Amino acid sequence: MTPTRARRAALLAAVTASGAGGLVWEILWQHHATLSLGASAIGAAITLSSLMAGFAIGGLLVGRLARQGRLAQPLYAYAWAELLVGGFALLVPGGLHLLGLLDARLFPAHPGLALAVQWLGTGVLLLVPSAAMGATIPILAPAAPRFGTRVALLYGLNTVGAVAGVLIATFALLPLVGVNATAGAAAVVDLAVALWAFRTAPLEVSTVDATPALAPPPSALALAFVSGLVIFTLEISWFRSLRAAYQSSTETFAILIGAFLMPLAIGAGVAARVRMRRAEALAWLLPLAAVAVFWATPAIDQLDRLVAFEQGTLWVLPQRFLLVLVIVALPVSLLGTLLPLLLEEHTSTLGSGRLYAANTIGAVVGALGSAFVLLPALGATRTSWLAAGLLLVFALAWSAHRKALRPRRLLALLVAGAVGLGVAIAFDSGPGRQRVQGLRFAQFSRPLFIAEGPDATVSVVQGGRSRRLVIDGFEATGEWAAGNYMTWMGHLPALAAPRLGNALVICFGTGQTADAVRQHRPASLDIVDLSPAVFRAAPYFESNHGVLDDPIVHARVMDGRAFLRRAAGRSYDLITLEPMAPYFAGTNNLYSREFYALMRTRLSPGGVVAQWVPFHLLSPEDMAAVVATFHEAFPYTRLWIDPMGHTGILVGSDAPWALKQSPVPLPYTDEVVAANMALDYRGVALLSEVGAAITDDNQRLAYGYGRLSRFDVGALPWGANVKGISLSIVKRFHAEELSR
Repeated sequence: MTPTRARRAALLAAVTASGAGGLVWEILWQHHATLSLGASAIGAAITLSSLMAGFAIGGLLVGRLARQGRLAQPLYAYAWAELLVGGFALLVPGGLHLLGLLDARLFPAHPGLALAVQWLGTGVLLLVPSAAMGATIPILAPAAPRFGTRVALLYGLNTVGAVAGVLIATFALLPLVGVNATAGAAAVVDLAVALWAFRTAPLEVSTVDATPALAPPPSALALAFVSGLVIFTLEISWFRSLRAAYQSSTETFAILIGAFLMPLAIGAGVAARVRMRRAEALAWLLPLAAVAVFWATPAIDQLDRLVAFEQGTLWVLPQRFLLVLVIVALPVSLLGTLLPLLLEEHTSTLGSGRLYAANTIGAVVGALGSAFVLLPALGATRTSWLAAGLLLVFALAWSAHRKALRPRRLLALLVAGAVGLGVAIAFDSGPGRQRVQGLRFAQFSRPLFIAEGPDATVSVVQGGRSRRLVIDGFEATGEWAAGNYMTWMGHLPALAAPRLGNALVICFGTGQTADAVRQHRPASLDIVDLSPAVFRAAPYFESNHGVLDDPIVHARVMDGRAFLRRAAGRSYDLITLEPMAPYFAGTNNLYSREFYALMRTRLSPGGVVAQWVPFHLLSPEDMAAVVATFHEAFPYTRLWIDPMGHTGILVGSDAPWALKQSPVPLPYTDEVVAANMALDYRGVALLSEVGAAITDDNQRLAYGYGRLSRFDVGALPWGANVKGISLSIVKRFHAEELSR
């Protein structure tokens, strides 16, 4: 390999590695923001907008510096940018933790001010590393020809690196080494890229990139803006349907992001090879992309009907990735050519920086506008149609601006748009309106309630005499015989608590647990749920007996962990916890050692906590981990099995407890309740000895391999023989220890 080719290969490798590290940082920052500020649509919007604002500022800043002649040696600037990314990125988690402490002090008295401080504080923390990320490609744009490459290719490989980053982080780094070590690995990548750039910079010829004449015109900036807006609008709207088909787990997020970014990279590669006039290419790419969006949307909306749901198996993940890739490849690849084509036309740092900024601003508008305005008003499907329609309108405006809107082209654009919309309407299955996506049982076919919010789609469906609550395609809970455990999630801790003043229910669901607690007449009952739509769906479930209308009940829309963090000075005699399935993205935060420790600080002396243990959704090892982590915070814990549904409930405290006589009629006698206490203090302690703790760092339930090998043969084997299965886990552990 010649020196020139070697330097070119090194640059391409550096840009690819930089993209991988960048997306890993984005995943980690969102994780820490959720821990410190809470999981919510607003919280995600704060993080996204802060990150994107930094990207835009970075692009504009380096453009200004280049115009002043202060970026004569791009590789030196690139090296410093990578150092800033890695160095300041490591400071973000600590800063978010301090911001969370400040939020906890402000929120009780000034919730509006606390939200403003969250937004401002997150923006400040992410400003330097995100601005440095946004600056990298514009910095390298004028240097690309001297390395024998093109800026569009650099952009494409940076995107390929992002695909690799999300997949490696999700399936390798985070499961094997945890959050903190993954951050260290990302920092090492940034440092290695910076060191290469520092070593290579002296070999490059200094040039002054002061070319204001190459500043992109308003039409190019508008196209960059529309490109970012449409891509992120589709990402929000299409991901809603894809999550319903595949469920909202961390591996689903990884394969969806990967399948979406890969066509963007392909589009950039195509743009780097376009030889015809770019204006002519763009005039046709825009309407073709719009038609492709119209065609792809019905396939995405009906993906839940096309795939068989197979949980807990690793081999289905590549199949899911390829299926999504096939569906989105054409429209996203066409959209992915737009910005790289513009970058090829404006290769100065000034030009590329402004284009990057415009594209990023469009992305923010698309993401926030679709999540908070369009999805609730129109639904995911029609939001996708609107994005395609915007592309067609812009194609008309672009052609008119270029004076290329001849009658034949106008007719072609109108016909293409009509055909595309016709196909979309003809194959529209009415998701989010006439049907509920993701349902696995045909008898639950009649939607009674559907709300498409910024965070999730919440539905209530009727099937015979049963009703179920569906959240993003997952049947979270409902009124059916096997759901009997939900009332006992309320009765058991109420009977175990020595007194019942203040009570807290985290995760409302159908409201059966909250109603069971209410029957024991606490002085006050706080109910916390992340989704306002879940509370709006409450009247559809008669089993909660209108619990939200009781004067002692206070319903709050908030992440349970954020609520406890903000509840300083408040104590509870009873807390119940029934989050979504443990393998769902973000749910690990409600099973971790740090969360249980926080919960204990809000528990009055002798207070009782009840935690749902979904045996059928956990591998045996993860079940032991849940028990061990809970037991660490609440040493006096017993495991109760519902005799009807055969699912588990952990009841724990910091002091010994006993079930008292019930003041309300119960469906089981005292003898039946006592007989179903499957593990006593000693049994729980024994199982806890072999369970690995779940922490905010290891994210065992979200990223550990157990989520891919769940014990999914049904709840009955667990519930019927929990003692035997627990004993087998303990025996196997000791046998492995002896063999070592």
